[in-house]
Amino acid sequence: MTLRRAATLAALLFITTPVLAMALQEEGAGSPLFSINLGLVIWTWVLFLLTLGVLAWKVFPYIAGGLEERHQKIQEAIDEARLSREEAGGLRDEQRELLEAARREAQEFVDKGKETADSLRKEILADARQQQSNMLEEAKREIQVERDQLVEEVRREAVEISIAAAERLLRARLDEEENRRLVREYLSELR
Repeated sequence: MTLRRAATLAALLFITTPVLAMALQEEGAGSPLFSINLGLVIWTWVLFLLTLGVLAWKVFPYIAGGLEERHQKIQEAIDEARLSREEAGGLRDEQRELLEAARREAQEFVDKGKETADSLRKEILADARQQQSNMLEEAKREIQVERDQLVEEVRREAVEISIAAAERLLRARLDEEENRRLVREYLSELR
């Protein structure tokens, strides 16, 4: 028998009991309103106990089973919610760790970028200083070479001028070869 049938039978028995009691009371119409009819009381108790027995035998196990099933479902839902909460907490912690790792990695990347930029700047400055130094040295060398060339040219000119002057002065007394030798000796003494 299903739960619906047992409930229908119990409702029918509860409804019919008072109707039967009223019918039995009307049979003894001359009795007062509050009189106790022993037959009615016995039948009421018999029907009540019979209904209670049927309910205990068929309906209450279904109700208890349904309540137990509902209790198990609620407990499973609670356990599942607890597991979900723990899992969500674990995922939240994991996400926090990942976020912190990403922040550290980004900071390291920024720091490496700064270090690279600083080293590149230093390298560029060093290269620029080296180029400046090289250019300065090259300019000094060129100036020295040009100065040496100018000094040599001035010396040659001085020699030529000296020879020309000495030649004019000493034309009668010395020959040209002797004049050159004298000028060279004089210039070597100057050095």
